[in-house]
Amino acid sequence: MTPARFKGQPARLSHTLLAAGALLLAAGCGRSDPAATAGGRAGVLLVGNGAEIQSLDPHLAGGSVDHNVLCTLFEGLLTLDEQTLTPRPGAAERWETSADGLTYTFHLRRDAKWSNGDPLTSRDFLFSFRRALSPKFASEYRDALYPVRNAEAFAKGRVTNFAETGFAAPDDHTLVITLAQPAAYFPTVLRANVCFPVHAPSVERDGARADDRTGRWTNARPLVGNGPFRLVEWRDHRHLEVERNPHYWDATRVRLKGIRFHPAESTQAQELAFRAGQLHTTWDVPLTKVAVYQRESPGLLRVEPYFESYFIRFNTRHPVLRDTRVRRALALAIDRAAITRDVLRGGQAPANALTPPGLGGYQPPAAVPYDPAAARELLAAAGFPGGRGLAPLELSTISSEINQSIAEALQAMWRKELGIEARILRKEFKVLLDSLDTLGYELARGRWIAEYPDPLTYLSIFTTGNGVNGTGFSDVRYDELVAAAAQAPSPQARLEMLRRAEAHLLEQMPIAPIYWGSRTTLVAASVRGWKPSPLGFRNYKDVWLEP
Repeated sequence: MTPARFKGQPARLSHTLLAAGALLLAAGCGRSDPAATAGGRAGVLLVGNGAEIQSLDPHLAGGSVDHNVLCTLFEGLLTLDEQTLTPRPGAAERWETSADGLTYTFHLRRDAKWSNGDPLTSRDFLFSFRRALSPKFASEYRDALYPVRNAEAFAKGRVTNFAETGFAAPDDHTLVITLAQPAAYFPTVLRANVCFPVHAPSVERDGARADDRTGRWTNARPLVGNGPFRLVEWRDHRHLEVERNPHYWDATRVRLKGIRFHPAESTQAQELAFRAGQLHTTWDVPLTKVAVYQRESPGLLRVEPYFESYFIRFNTRHPVLRDTRVRRALALAIDRAAITRDVLRGGQAPANALTPPGLGGYQPPAAVPYDPAAARELLAAAGFPGGRGLAPLELSTISSEINQSIAEALQAMWRKELGIEARILRKEFKVLLDSLDTLGYELARGRWIAEYPDPLTYLSIFTTGNGVNGTGFSDVRYDELVAAAAQAPSPQARLEMLRRAEAHLLEQMPIAPIYWGSRTTLVAASVRGWKPSPLGFRNYKDVWLEP
């Protein structure tokens, strides 16, 4: 999922340690660098980002840490209100929907510009949608656009003429998108990275092709975007800084002078930097500190609803894990209530399915209970009674406290209930993503935050060939059930079909659900305009700082 591959794990791990160490050093020395403190950098928001981003190319990057940065540099046709998830204008000042729910007509702002002053037109969006769907470019997130007429057929090479898809630009300021079937959630998809426009002259600089996946165009400076901020510098594994974009259509309402993102997978390092005044916000809060802040500084702690699903991915091509009985045994031996109660303690809920309840009115099936007796029976039926004859399995995770604690809990549960040994491998986030792409793992930590408020944002992941599947799982029946949901005669029938699809997915068990999330963060008292965000994104143009 990342265009820029590093070649040695030790080098990557050392970068992570250096980044975490820099924050720890800064925090340990107090406010030794006034230029980096909340007071000394007036008007610049200092943000703890959970990890280094994958890429500055929005059609290649897709994680929540990526979107946290990219939404400052790029803007889609529309965005969402963080709290209500209702669509609000972005690059399009208004839009209409046809009576049959199939056609959306977007009217672009006539004062919309790229950060270099070039006009932003509907043809820029056509270029960008075509690029994201191009079979050669093969964006891992292109399926978000599949509700559009012939978009999937174009992405899979069955339609070669982009003019036959449902994207059209009658003039420079009008964009028409026609769907294959009504999908009421579709406007909310347009907030995703894959729907951001990219600047064609930048992408095709020096004769490069639009479908070049290297992302080299993002290395040139200045980086051209259309968001409320523009890039100042990116020091890999150190920080990424943006400043207010004077060419942005709503620049007069952007109150921050800039934002500096600090990547750190160590929650402890972020919390120390926050207390030292070197971060205004953290990505997470150390598990041991949640109760402390609740008791001593409740005004700084935010515990918010979050459409997050945490699970374990199984490499279904692995010689042992290709057996559904082994995967199911591992899943049924997990005491999810104990993990959320005794390990996390941050408002998370035990997950007995993949999709969080309440997403677009959806209620998932209760498909994965805690049943260690049934787990032992399944393991014995697979030929490994009491775990005998089964070599230790490797569980890949990332180095933050939360992920390490969950991995250790699973390790203990599998040893106690099944006699299975698990070896924990800690990897940098980018390295973990790389291993998912190549199926270079056995068991791996998985986490997905909804990109849009509909269950399909989860259930499409495990369809055959999805770019973020990461399990090797392919099941014709599952694909059929997900596809049939799009043809359902009513919204309720559609949700029921998706429920059947999820039940089938969890019978096959390419993943083992662990918990549904809530988000705990620290936010300084000087930060204003910070809303609860169930999808985890932020409209930074609405945020400002006060002394």
